[in-house]
Formats: sequence, structure tokens, C-alpha cells
Amino acid sequence: MNPAASLVLVVLAAGEPRAESAAEVVRRAVEAYGGMAALESHPAMVQEGAVTSSRRGEGRLTRIFERPRRLRVSISYSGGPGEIRVLDGARGWRDGEEVTAGPAYLAMVLQAARLDLPLLLARAAAKLVDEGTVERDGARLRAVSVPVGDGLTLTAEIDPATGRVRRALTRMAGPAPSVEFATEFGDFRKVAGVLVPFHETNYAQGQRTGVTVLRSVEFMREAPTGAFRP
Repeated sequence: MNPAASLVLVVLAAGEPRAESAAEVVRRAVEAYGGMAALESHPAMVQEGAVTSSRRGEGRLTRIFERPRRLRVSISYSGGPGEIRVLDGARGWRDGEEVTAGPAYLAMVLQAARLDLPLLLARAAAKLVDEGTVERDGARLRAVSVPVGDGLTLTAEIDPATGRVRRALTRMAGPAPSVEFATEFGDFRKVAGVLVPFHETNYAQGQRTGVTVLRSVEFMREAPTGAFRP
């Protein structure tokens, strides 16, 4: 290679910005959401809001979350019976019936994991997998994956400019080809120093299945007594 060509290559290489590592992207997200100290100081929360299900219509939502892996979702629908989903570590219930290890249980595991972003990513730094860059509606996002147990992997798509997790997705195996579930986050607001998405849109295999709009979020040191019993 002649000296002139070598010089061109050196100049081009020097001008290329270094891509952030997955760990750096996650650190940026943690900072955007309030920092490690703020996130770790709020191990439990109660959310109130409304849901619109493509299958069951409109309803009122109460959602209680506590680290690690505890969740209670209560929904009362205007046009029919409500539902109660409970996750307590390795056990789960739906409307009073145990669903441990089934698809309904795994769906709750994933929902609890989504509610713990981005702290979940930060605490699993050694297990992060850089999935590269993806484009969503014209925006370039960095995808970072982490195992969440029970054979499931959660992928968070992070806006590198803001540090916000714009989308979370996973694939769940079944008798047929695996099904992709995704949640898009929006309407970010600060609550007690922590950034919280007040709007969620859920999809299965690319089809919208429902929307959740939060009205209030309250952080706690611990969840209400008995919240995670069927």
C-alpha cells in the first residue's frame, strides 16, 4: 500500500467515533433514571392507572412490585370479570389458581423484570450481551440483553442520547415457533427522583395487545403486607 493510501486510512479511522460498550450504555441509562442510589432506595412501588385490552376492553389497574421478583396485578374491567395475577419468587397464581412454571407464570416474570429496568441490567453487568444497534421509527437504539431466569432473556432497547429504555422484548418458547412479546415505554416522568414511564404499549408477534396509562406511582420501602399472596 502506498503512503498516501495509508494516510487516508489512518485519518478515516481516527475520525470514526468509538461505539459505547453495552456496560457504558447501561451506566448512561442508570444515570438517566436517577442513579444507582435512587433506584436501590426504592425496592417496592404501587402503581394505579387504566388499561385498554384489545381482548377485554377498558379497565382499572393496580400494580404492586417489590424486588426481587414479586408482583401483584389487579385489573377490574368495565365490561366483564376482572383478573388478579400474583408472582412471589418461584411461585405464581392467576385468579387464585397456581400457575407456577407455565406460560402465565413466565409472563409475570417478564413483567416484573420490565418494572425493574434499568437496575436489573446494572446488577447483571457480567451477563450483559451487546445486541448491537436497532432502528425503531427512525431512531437508532442500542439493544442490550440479560437473562432473567427460567430460560428467559430480556432485551432492552436504549436510546443512547437520553439513556431511556424505549422498548423491552423477549421470545417465549412454545409448542409452535417462539412468540415475541414487546413493550414500548413513553411519557417519562420523575417520581421521588426516579424516572418512570407512565405509558406502556404491549405487543405479541408485532400485534398490539393493550395499552397501560398510569395515573400515580408511589415508591415504598416494602410492599403492603399480604400483597403477594393469592
